[in-house]
Amino acid sequence: MKPEKVDALLRHYGAPEEDRKEALDCLARAKESPGWTPPAGSSEAFRALFAMESQAKTIKVYQESNVPGMLQTRGYAKALMQAFSRTQPDDGQQRKHQKELEERLEFRMRRQTLLDGDRAPLYQAVIAESVLSLQRGGPLVHREQLRYLQNVAENKPRIHLRILRGSARSAGAALHNAMTLLQPFDEEKGRLIYLENRNRGGELLTDEGEIEAYMASLDDLWVDACDKTETMKLLQEHIDELSG
Repeated sequence: MKPEKVDALLRHYGAPEEDRKEALDCLARAKESPGWTPPAGSSEAFRALFAMESQAKTIKVYQESNVPGMLQTRGYAKALMQAFSRTQPDDGQQRKHQKELEERLEFRMRRQTLLDGDRAPLYQAVIAESVLSLQRGGPLVHREQLRYLQNVAENKPRIHLRILRGSARSAGAALHNAMTLLQPFDEEKGRLIYLENRNRGGELLTDEGEIEAYMASLDDLWVDACDKTETMKLLQEHIDELSG
């Protein structure tokens, strides 16, 4: 994404001048660093999300198909990407996706470093319980992924994770099956909703009424999900099943 487009987006969302400058500096450094720019073919919405999340104060996520990208292990992420490549309609597109896989994988792993350090945003994720049973890459890869979720939930104070049981999920609080809220600057001006759409790229919501509705949905899902103790227990149960 061009710097002027990023700057326009940041101005639209009320970013202070200091934060805009830092985001643009980050974008400039990224161009000089392999693996730290969105891969070719990424949607404009995702590129905007990436440009802005480095300045986020709070990130809230809901996922009911996969572990959120920011919490994926390398093996799990690679298995997802390989599976997606196999869904492409012809051999040419499959080969193209396979060729780009390592670039996409490296970007996803490096993007996760945003959650490290003193300036890391508060990251709050709700994951549907069904995700714990959806093996990606086989039992060993999946077990490693669940153990990683346990580890970050226990040892990274800025990451908060809850599992949403199937019975709670059926209540219908989720407005979308994969959504992300960014609060980069302040409660009123910095809000941004990103909807992940598997086959159509992502969608960025800017309408304040829509943002309010999705924020309420994310808050309801958080309240309905298991607390930390129950979440850790559920993760361990699924790990034990994979170890048996």
